[in-house]
Amino acid sequence: MRLKTVAISTLLALSLAACGTGKFDDDPDYAGGFSDGCATGTARSTGTPTSKAVRDDALWRESEGYRVGWKQGYAACSPSNGGDVGGR
Repeated sequence: MRLKTVAISTLLALSLAACGTGKFDDDPDYAGGFSDGCATGTARSTGTPTSKAVRDDALWRESEGYRVGWKQGYAACSPSNGGDVGGR
């Protein structure tokens, strides 16, 4: 049941993100970053085991689209729904 909830949350968040990402509309790095950020945010929900952030460190350093997508995905899927993720 938990996996189904994560999958639905991820799909919903990705659908909402597609509604106005601006300059990252066609950037596959943005989509990957959003997915990774959302997975990290969802994994940090109450009742889930602590886990390491899901993040591609090479893309994080090299791709603005990935960084923006990761932060937006994390904010959309985290329990705090928009907590400051700063340098993550």
